[in-house]
Amino acid sequence: MRFAAAYSPSGLSGLFSAYTEPSDPYKKGALGAGLALEKGVRVEVWVEESEKQDLECYLNGQKAKLGLVEKLQAKIREKGGVEGSYKIIVKQHVSAPIGGGLGTSGASALATALALGKALGAKMNYQDLAREAHVAEIEEGTGLGTVSGLVVGGAVAVARPGAPGTDMVVRLLADPSVKVVVGFFSPINKREALSRVGIERVNELGRRLLDRLLEEPTLERFMFYSRRFAEEAGFMTERLKKAFATVERAGAVGVSQAMIGETVFSIAYDDNVEKVVDALKSLGAITLVSGIEWRPAGLL
Repeated sequence: MRFAAAYSPSGLSGLFSAYTEPSDPYKKGALGAGLALEKGVRVEVWVEESEKQDLECYLNGQKAKLGLVEKLQAKIREKGGVEGSYKIIVKQHVSAPIGGGLGTSGASALATALALGKALGAKMNYQDLAREAHVAEIEEGTGLGTVSGLVVGGAVAVARPGAPGTDMVVRLLADPSVKVVVGFFSPINKREALSRVGIERVNELGRRLLDRLLEEPTLERFMFYSRRFAEEAGFMTERLKKAFATVERAGAVGVSQAMIGETVFSIAYDDNVEKVVDALKSLGAITLVSGIEWRPAGLL
């Protein structure tokens, strides 16, 4: 039996502009900007030869049917020249809230692709596997551009959409000691939210604010334009508006909404982290404190 493990940071998006029209799936994706978080996804894969092909998946210890993993193993077997039949066991361990705009699906796709590629002995390099993770996530409908940022790490702006190798990702300047404090209230149905606010208007807003961010690519300007995006795009709930004001009073340097979830993310330094956490808890949020993860996803 062969074994491989991989880790990917999770990744929140503060602003975005979707590109879903190209017929080439490797050119689909999104422009935008966001943060890779230390709290991410660990994936373990076991592979052994078998008389028939079999896939068994677990999510945080519970057996699950994971369509994204099914797509990935089929793509990697085909494109990686993997022959024969195997029993494959995939265990995903997600340490960030699922469904809250923290990019856990993209992180899971990327870490799974890397671990599967290694365990199956696929004839594919890191970029090859990352590209398949990007396409699989788009096909599964769980995200558009998260993988692009996770193969770079840190505070990033995606300046050209597409799969890794087709995209262009710019790192922002940021103090490595800063902490990201997240407050998760509940998931948001992405399709319903985009239908309600109008995707064309949101895309135009995202492009315009990203252009301004790229003129002064710092963490502080990222937080400023993310806040603008959250306020003008129309995804904010009354609970988020209240949380923004509460977190600012607690001493956060900046605050915005993780796209697309009923999730607040803020930047704080050590002296104010606990105050910001307490403020979010007082509103009923599930809280998470993480550093920015400057290392990209990789094998363990």
